Amino acid sequence: MRYYPIILSILFPIWLLADNVALKAYVSANEVGTGQQFQYSVEISGSSSKLPPISFPDFSEFFIHSGPNTSTSIQMVNGVMSSTKTYSFILQPKREGELKISPATVKVNGKQVSSNSITIKVSKSPINAQGKKQSAPVDVRDNEIGDKNVFFRTWVSARNCYIGEQIIVEYRLYFRVNIRGYELVKIPSNPGFWSEEFQMPSQPPIHTEVINGINYNVATLRKIAVFPTRAGELKLEPMEIKLEAVVQDRSRRRSIFDSFFDDPFGKVVSQTVTSKAVKINVSEFPTKDKPDHFDGTVGDYKFIVGVDKTNISVNEAISLKMTVQGVGNIKLVNLPVLTIPPDIEQYEPKIRTDINNKGKYINGSKQSESILIPRVPGEYQIKPVTFSFFNPSKRKYETITSQPLTIHVTGEQTLASGGTITGSGYSRQEISLLGKDIRFIKESADFFPLSYRPYLSPSFWVILFGMFISFLAFVFYNEHQVKIQSNIKLARSRKAGKIASRHLALAKKKVDQDDQYEFYKAISSALRGFVQDRLGLELTDFNSHSIQKVLSEKGIDEEVITTYTDIVTESDFRQFANIQDSKEARRDFFEKARMVLTKLEKWI
Repeated sequence: MRYYPIILSILFPIWLLADNVALKAYVSANEVGTGQQFQYSVEISGSSSKLPPISFPDFSEFFIHSGPNTSTSIQMVNGVMSSTKTYSFILQPKREGELKISPATVKVNGKQVSSNSITIKVSKSPINAQGKKQSAPVDVRDNEIGDKNVFFRTWVSARNCYIGEQIIVEYRLYFRVNIRGYELVKIPSNPGFWSEEFQMPSQPPIHTEVINGINYNVATLRKIAVFPTRAGELKLEPMEIKLEAVVQDRSRRRSIFDSFFDDPFGKVVSQTVTSKAVKINVSEFPTKDKPDHFDGTVGDYKFIVGVDKTNISVNEAISLKMTVQGVGNIKLVNLPVLTIPPDIEQYEPKIRTDINNKGKYINGSKQSESILIPRVPGEYQIKPVTFSFFNPSKRKYETITSQPLTIHVTGEQTLASGGTITGSGYSRQEISLLGKDIRFIKESADFFPLSYRPYLSPSFWVILFGMFISFLAFVFYNEHQVKIQSNIKLARSRKAGKIASRHLALAKKKVDQDDQYEFYKAISSALRGFVQDRLGLELTDFNSHSIQKVLSEKGIDEEVITTYTDIVTESDFRQFANIQDSKEARRDFFEKARMVLTKLEKWI
């Protein structure tokens, strides 16, 4: 028996590894020509640094030009370690048609884990980046992003539900290109639904997802909870966004390594993407076992009724609270009505509603608090009340009945207007405001004497002259600012240094924080924005060739230009790269960026 803890400590990591190992496969393209190459990757991840070996699928239908090539990454988040190992092959199909790559497998503790299978469509003609056939094996990169590189989807937690049931809706952006930014163009109103917004982080979290064998980055741009208000077939309307992505503006032969050597200074292209409408089938409430007092409340709730004390004196205040808490549309919950004995005075209840929109579902609480004051001694009972709701997860009605409350009142009966109300922190002034509606009327007012002559004093003229000079200074300053604002390029140029300094200050704050994305984003914004604003460049003109040309024309040293472009390139790469660097590396990178910005300020 004493060896059990040792045995468990040895076996537990093995069981944990078996439960946490995940395997997925993806390709760089699922439609290719017979002469085209593509990359096949298998990714294994788990909570241990020692991941088991993978059994690769049969590649007899393909030429293997390279592989397996491996890469490993280890992450530590909140004290929990995870590791990922990727195996990649460069393949070329041997024939036309649909070629299937079977799943890769791995065995952990006797349990087999499999990846997804992938189907490759092979045609005689080459396929370009947008998935279209072309006459020659040349990848022409134009101003189109392509539907296969970026698309927008509406994800819902359920398509069949009851009236009032909570449905989670996420608007997800799938992309394989560098997204510079986005803006919401059309936000759906979704008639027939009550909507509640979830609180989202300023930077949408990004994860990866394999669709039709292609690995996409996925960002959730908006998350809401909807509650149908009527039965029938309802429709969630499409959402539309406008995004800016970087595409390359040169023509060259397609290479499988393009994603690694893409020019971060490529053209910025705008494109509008729209999600599709989603139909939701809403059912009526079931009639079986439906309570007579059911009022349409839907969710999963707890119901509590209680008082802060049960033994009090006459004219002493007590607090009666009735609380409903749980998951559902808490704003539409109707609290039941309590029956209070006639010898107990009840004041208007205060209703408090708390909504939590940060979790997986919308949840919260609604509370009613009443002040009760017994005027006559005796024993009183507040009868139980029932709260009924429909629980969609269990597909049945639930009824919660409160416990009866007994209150013992001692003392002698007095008039309601007399005495002082004590207890529970409440006073008579908090319950009834008396004598506060009429303010005291002043019987006299202070005036200056008739002999008072302020203009005879020298200080009067000094103040008047100072006001005149201040007015003239304000007029001249205002005209100067109007001239600057009317010249947009001049205004941008003058503010370039200040704006760049703000971005660098933000980057400095992020150095010691584990927020690598925001750090490199701030560095990139500082350097890019400074050159754009100081030289009056448009965003679409900001590419490597034009920047080097413009800076060279300004007489800037070639070493400074090279350092500048290297820092911007690395900043853009590390924003989205799955590579964790140290705080020391970020401090060194920050100093390099600060130094090159200082040198640029002297030249331009």
